[in-house]
Amino acid sequence: MHRPLRAARGGFARAAGAPSAALERAAVMERGFVTRDFRRVGVVLAICIVLLVAAGIVEGLLVR
Repeated sequence: MHRPLRAARGGFARAAGAPSAALERAAVMERGFVTRDFRRVGVVLAICIVLLVAAGIVEGLLVR
């Protein structure tokens, strides 16, 4: 017989009290990493769009 699966906890986090200084430092570092990742994704998307537009213009000039 299988054990019943544990139900996922719903609602809010159960932590009580203020977060520790180490947890706050880790959260700040993680936010920095996420911000840099989103910035890099934005730069890559911008470069891709510019390349697509440039390729369309070049194709238009060559097809004539």
